Amino acid sequence: MNAESNPILDFATEYVFPAFSELTGTDKIVAFGDQSHKCPVYVPQTPPCTAECPAGEDIRGINRFLNGTDPSDDALKSAWETAVETNPFPAIMGRICPHPCQSKCNRGVHDESVAINAVEQVIGNYAIANNLKLKGPGADTGKRVAIIGGGPAGLSAAYQLRRKGHAVTIYDANEKLGGMVLYGIMGYRVDRKVLEAEIARIIELGVETKMGVTIGKDVTLEQLEAEYDAVFIGVGAQKGRGLPVAGFDGTPGATNAIDFLKSYEVLGDDIPVGKHVVVIGDGNVAMDVARLALRLGSEAAIVSGVPREEMACFENEYDDAVKEGTTMYFQTGTAEVLGGESGVTGLRCTKMVKKAKGEEGWNSPIPFLRYKSTDESFVIEADMVVAAIGQGTDLGCLGSASSGPWLKVDRNFRIPGRDKLFGGGDALKVDLITTAVGHGRKAAASIDAFLKGEAMPEYPYREITKPHKQDMLYFVHTPQAKRSNIEPEVVVGNHDELLVALSPDEAVTESKRCMSCGFCFDCKQCVSFCPQEAITRYRDNPAGEKVYTNYSKCVGCHLCSLVCPCGYIQMGMGDG
Repeated sequence: MNAESNPILDFATEYVFPAFSELTGTDKIVAFGDQSHKCPVYVPQTPPCTAECPAGEDIRGINRFLNGTDPSDDALKSAWETAVETNPFPAIMGRICPHPCQSKCNRGVHDESVAINAVEQVIGNYAIANNLKLKGPGADTGKRVAIIGGGPAGLSAAYQLRRKGHAVTIYDANEKLGGMVLYGIMGYRVDRKVLEAEIARIIELGVETKMGVTIGKDVTLEQLEAEYDAVFIGVGAQKGRGLPVAGFDGTPGATNAIDFLKSYEVLGDDIPVGKHVVVIGDGNVAMDVARLALRLGSEAAIVSGVPREEMACFENEYDDAVKEGTTMYFQTGTAEVLGGESGVTGLRCTKMVKKAKGEEGWNSPIPFLRYKSTDESFVIEADMVVAAIGQGTDLGCLGSASSGPWLKVDRNFRIPGRDKLFGGGDALKVDLITTAVGHGRKAAASIDAFLKGEAMPEYPYREITKPHKQDMLYFVHTPQAKRSNIEPEVVVGNHDELLVALSPDEAVTESKRCMSCGFCFDCKQCVSFCPQEAITRYRDNPAGEKVYTNYSKCVGCHLCSLVCPCGYIQMGMGDG
């Protein structure tokens, strides 16, 4: 029995491809057969560095000024002005931000990511050295906004709101602005003059401050809500966690990291400190406490419940703590703080081992929970114990606006059911300082829309540039610029900054490694490779729009897209 013929199958199996010819007429020079239905389109995209930056900095724009792609009479100034559109603290962030942007930099697929954080430090330093000022406030709107908390979230919100012309008053329980950037980060990481300079610029815009004012005690949230047109809550997470073991509570010399670091900022070198300080924890804050204790003339030890490879601290923070003289105890649990009314005398510890498969917590995402204590115990000599095991919020001052240990907001950073109340920063979740800056900016945009009676702002998705769409071979392999750290010969009493910034020339050189992902930088590759001469370049066009395709000449050969280093050209014309 003969099967019924299938004309589609027959055509496919019997089809003979036409012979390929590289040149069959001036309108037929193509790369994929002798015709294509797709022609190039120009697609501005979000570079992955900006997509990953919690503050939303235009990192590509910063580098384009520095490397000369976008002209400027003062490239460093223009780069700084670009940075402070979204983040008014480039000098601070250039020192302490763990730069998640760099981990997503497409250049890392080629050789090494661009040293974004190091470049940011240089432009921040340049602005301070040259006394650059933020753009003045906008025209007065007659609206008044209260900011609760003078940390990075509150200051960021105040800055953006003043730019819109709203009157802003910051309420803070401390005597100085800065929040945990001031009270939780040591001077050897951020010189206090740097912090003061970047905060002062914001206050100079006309921001009123009321320091030493505790919400819920000196003034209630409801009073602020009635007096102001909107309120931003950026109280942070300034409550340290105690050690949940016997002997910790009530014993003089047993404290938490937040209180210890804050006390130092208030009292300086006069802070009461033990001769043998033991710190419990494995994160960056634990390293800070130990390194501060060393500078105060104490011996310092860190007790970590996990092995070195599972510690939460950054590698450089660990290395610096060890180099400066910190003793490390790994896979060590704490059982009891020894001492009494006269103070701490020691810390009883136990050795910890990894749990066997199937035991509760053996595969927990929290490393500490994957280990358990053994019967093997020992005592570490100590006259001061500092718990660096996390921090939390104290939202009791917020009354009915608080619904738990963390502040709850909607996608517009507004507290549900309270139209005037907005919030952000560590009160939502303890995260990066740059995250708090981003929260402040986005909340300010929502507050501005609310005060104007407009719809809440939308942040439409824009495609993120993928490295496989870029011609990486265009870029010559070059090493990333590296900053160095000073290793102090004498640690005691030395609070000088340790991170050595790149020079301006080094920053400019590093910026030239930026691939301008998703935006034309006028490399002329497409013009040079187009066999039809269908692409024309217009020098005076706006940035990123230097080329134009004459579609009457284009035959869809794809070459322009294949050789585009930034992925700006995609073959899309004709789809559908």
